[in-house]
Amino acid sequence: MLKEQGWSLRRSIPHGGHQMALHIAAGLGLGGNESYQGVFQPFGGFADGVPVERGRVRIPDAPGIGIEQKANLIGIFEALAALPA
Repeated sequence: MLKEQGWSLRRSIPHGGHQMALHIAAGLGLGGNESYQGVFQPFGGFADGVPVERGRVRIPDAPGIGIEQKANLIGIFEALAALPA
């Protein structure tokens, strides 16, 4: 739809506020993603050890959708996966 209206994907910066939305925006080639570093934990913020520099972060060079690089978040998913069905 954006392309049909003459807009560049780089001008689209959606609101997501969590780690997975940041990776989705990067995968789609969007201009960025509004994220909250200290809000909506453990989903909010960025991968452990990724610095915010001049209001920007880099996507870690690691496989996955972002949860794998956040110790508090991946631990929750691992605990959920271990629950009996």
